[in-house]
Amino acid sequence: MKDLISFLKNKEKQEAKQKSAIENSKGDAKISKLLTLKQRYKRNKKPNLFLQWFWNQSIFKIGIIVSFIFFGLTIASTRISYIDLILNSLEPLGVLLAVVIFIRETPERKKQFHYQALSTIDRASGIRNSKARVIALQDLVDQGINLDELDLSNSNLEKIELNGVEIKGGNFMSANLQKSEMHLANLQKSNFKNVSGAGFQIRFGNLSFSNFSESNFSNADFSNSNLMFSNFKNAKLSGTKFINSKLKGAKFEGAFLSGSNFTGADVDVNELKKAILTNAILPDGSTHK
Repeated sequence: MKDLISFLKNKEKQEAKQKSAIENSKGDAKISKLLTLKQRYKRNKKPNLFLQWFWNQSIFKIGIIVSFIFFGLTIASTRISYIDLILNSLEPLGVLLAVVIFIRETPERKKQFHYQALSTIDRASGIRNSKARVIALQDLVDQGINLDELDLSNSNLEKIELNGVEIKGGNFMSANLQKSEMHLANLQKSNFKNVSGAGFQIRFGNLSFSNFSESNFSNADFSNSNLMFSNFKNAKLSGTKFINSKLKGAKFEGAFLSGSNFTGADVDVNELKKAILTNAILPDGSTHK
């Protein structure tokens, strides 16, 4: 009977390890894709003189220039009388001008969209659950909009995906970030005090100088992130991953770090000892008893 129980327990452990490995593999693939896109964006971010000129001109001026170019090319390719040529060219010219004007007005439409999205977020201030706020946030992040100093205190952002978001100096106080994803995010100097963030994931993120005091980030993943000079005093961080993270100057006094993983992390071990470290994995790979 004991052998059977032991066999079943071992089987459950193996299945749990396999499941964890699969989930980590999926997460690593997603992050790798994000890093590739970010590098590609940087390479493509070279100034183009024609595009700079195009976006700086008025719609009227561009319309006149396009019309002259259109008639010039048409006249050069035919011998019909100029009056018939102009009359026959009005319809295709109208289509061409409509396309050019549509492209030229794109920035204005984007500005209007950004304004409406930000207004939606502002109107949801003080409301715990707002689906409109979640959609607006995701849309703005997809557009690469900087959201520095955004106030999301008391917001329910459970399971939200904001990979690559820029919210320096953001206020997440008392928010719900459980099982949310913010890989490659820049959240430095943000306030996460009293946040409920169990299962939160942010690899390769920047959270330096942030405040995590009295928060609950149990089973979160901060691997390869910058957490220098952050405040984790009295925070619940059991089972949390800090693998290869930068934690120089971070404060852990009174924190609950049972089962946390600090393998390869740059952290002051003497500071860690101010917290509860039962079964925590230290930077050198040893387990604290």
